[in-house]
Amino acid sequence: MKSMSSVDSVAIIPARKGSKRIPNKNRLSIGGSSLLQRTVESIRDSGAIARTILTTDDEKLVESAERYPLLKCDRRPVDLAQDQSSTEDVIRYVIKENNLEENTIVLLQLTSPFRTGADIKDLLRKMENMGTHSGVSVCRWRAPPSPPFGTTDAQGSLGMRHQEHETAMRQHHDTAWAVNGAIYIFSAKSFLETGKLYDEGAAIHVMGGWRSLDLDYEDDVLVADAIASYYEV
Repeated sequence: MKSMSSVDSVAIIPARKGSKRIPNKNRLSIGGSSLLQRTVESIRDSGAIARTILTTDDEKLVESAERYPLLKCDRRPVDLAQDQSSTEDVIRYVIKENNLEENTIVLLQLTSPFRTGADIKDLLRKMENMGTHSGVSVCRWRAPPSPPFGTTDAQGSLGMRHQEHETAMRQHHDTAWAVNGAIYIFSAKSFLETGKLYDEGAAIHVMGGWRSLDLDYEDDVLVADAIASYYEV
């Protein structure tokens, strides 16, 4: 694998307008700083990214992005801005539209507010040392406090216990990693060939519990604000 440097590393920030669980999620601010600002600052602080592309269908985000001269905005086609649109399809489109086939892609979602430039730089370094084509940020996997019951559609009663999950929960409790969604780094060429953001040989960068918080539910936003205030981050 060729040496990774800021010359060929390109950050892609995917930000779709629609969000069912948290309206306008990608426009949020945590601790007084917008998610876009936090992401751009982590890219800058890494000192390892040559170009940054925001792919979005949200005009408000496009307007906000004008504050950052080095941030290129790609307006996402309608067919890639649907609920069923996959991140992989979006990344494939951005790579081809911007001729990034020979680059290293650093995929950063806006909804990881506590990712830092040091996290990005460390994962790139580990990938280079290991000679791998992909890397991901992770946290310690924690078993849920209870096995799953029933379905979320039937809320009147507890429902049947899902037995098939129990063995896995016991076996992997505190002994496995969970991909936390903060950082994905991969060779564009390898991704186009396999369609995978990472594989079993991916390098990992471990992030602590609260720094791995991903904004997926409204309660997550309240928790993130409290964390930002407590740790002054």
